[in-house]
Amino acid sequence: MHLRFAFKFPFIAAVMCAAASVSLGACGGADPVDDDVVAAGEAQELTAESAEALTCPASVPTIDFRKSLFVTKETDPNVMLEFTLSSVLQQLITSVGSDQTPLELYQRWWDTQNRNIASERVFNDPDAIHCDDVTDSNGVAQLNGFPYSCPRNEGVLAGTDPFNPAGAHFMEPVALVNRFDLAPVDGSNCGEYRIVFAKKSSSAIDRNFIIFEAKLPNPHPECGVAACLPVAEFWANLSTKTEAQRAVALEGFYYNGLPGFAPVFQASNFLDGTGQIRTNQFMRNARAQNQPWSLREFKLDVGTDFLDNSVRLFVKPVTVKENPFGGLFNASFNPSDPRGAAFQSDFLGALDGLVPLGDDENDISLRTLPNPEDYNSGESIADSSNDYTVQLQGNTAFSADIDTALAPILLSRLWPGAVTAEQAAARATTQSCAGCHQLSSDEDRSNPLINDDLGGLHVWQANSAGPNNPTGFVHVNELGQISNPLQFTFLPHRAQVLKDFIEEASCEEACSSTAARAVFTSASADASLEGVEHVPTLGGSTTH
Repeated sequence: MHLRFAFKFPFIAAVMCAAASVSLGACGGADPVDDDVVAAGEAQELTAESAEALTCPASVPTIDFRKSLFVTKETDPNVMLEFTLSSVLQQLITSVGSDQTPLELYQRWWDTQNRNIASERVFNDPDAIHCDDVTDSNGVAQLNGFPYSCPRNEGVLAGTDPFNPAGAHFMEPVALVNRFDLAPVDGSNCGEYRIVFAKKSSSAIDRNFIIFEAKLPNPHPECGVAACLPVAEFWANLSTKTEAQRAVALEGFYYNGLPGFAPVFQASNFLDGTGQIRTNQFMRNARAQNQPWSLREFKLDVGTDFLDNSVRLFVKPVTVKENPFGGLFNASFNPSDPRGAAFQSDFLGALDGLVPLGDDENDISLRTLPNPEDYNSGESIADSSNDYTVQLQGNTAFSADIDTALAPILLSRLWPGAVTAEQAAARATTQSCAGCHQLSSDEDRSNPLINDDLGGLHVWQANSAGPNNPTGFVHVNELGQISNPLQFTFLPHRAQVLKDFIEEASCEEACSSTAARAVFTSASADASLEGVEHVPTLGGSTTH
């Protein structure tokens, strides 16, 4: 397991040692199970006595990136047949006891991209959400107190049918994604599991992607992250399966869950404090021809119908995580907004994560930024407004403060001047959605607006469109092809995290639920772990 963060928190290491691969019945652990059993989702429970019979280290199959980490339409088209947007939405609706239809839920979701005016909106009831529900004194739409592009062309989807394969607006499943590496080291959840849908696009300027990113609950957090071992083994063993076997296994995992674990597709995995739904929007039409790529984030919310008080599921816009508003870097940021000065002070606390040891791009992180939700924008736009290096230009006082704060970090890790203030801002850009997709990636290293110069030992992997990169901007396209950064940088790292975790967790003692619960309770009271944003993950950075 990647333990580079664990030892900063001794009680986490204690949980991992005490609450290992498996537990007593109260902890619901499992040993390395037979492949066929795993494919069927039938994890085997161990007793304290049988735990001693484990063979260490566990035998981990050679992990095939495209079978155990990123299953796509390109490599496993028949697996994708088991997943439809209508079935996913229906399961979310059913999980809260609502009588909504998937079509209504979808259309209300995209009506959030319209203004609340008769010529645009589709729904005008009192609880309908629109992008101009909050505005500033000039009538400019806001989210978290920052400008929010409104309307967006994607608002037209509020009047379309995404479920008809023959239709122009069909949303097709293109990828299932394993993000076990995002499991926090304290075991508060077991990582994120995703499904990507892509719009049936008529052209390069008619594109839209939806990514459901469920945060899977740990059924026995008192046993720490070790209780997540059945999930890790499930994904690793998919590398040994046929496409038909993977289809059965993945359908069971997403819709029904492994024994003892919740299914991926249930509304509680997308509420505040859990997972999220992200979009990658690039539709141009008669409303506006020049809207840039906008990456946005949404949460589910459970409420009641304004007419009959029946249960209703809502999709609400929220801030994009690890995406500070670009103007906060600028010297001309609104002086009446105290967040400008606060951010420029807090950003200095993020430099430790932005300038890690070594040369692995996966280690760069913005997670150490204090008070992140105060600064997150409602969208990550792929233009200079979200390019933190561009925004920093001319802010000499802030740049000097960054350079001063960098000096002791560089002295202990690299060499004086190895990373400048501008390069620190470029590193922060890589962690934003727009940065990871485009702003930090340049195929031929010739675009002066793309900040791939990170200083030190790090070089960001190119992702702009070119002959050697089939996707361009997106990390998985409508055909299920994946980007170079995924193939050569992110997936190898995730595979290593998965392999290391299985090998180490399976060799530990069985969890004593009483002892582990005591350790866990003590850990939960530690002030340093208040707020999910500050709990490190097994894999380090969370953006990619």
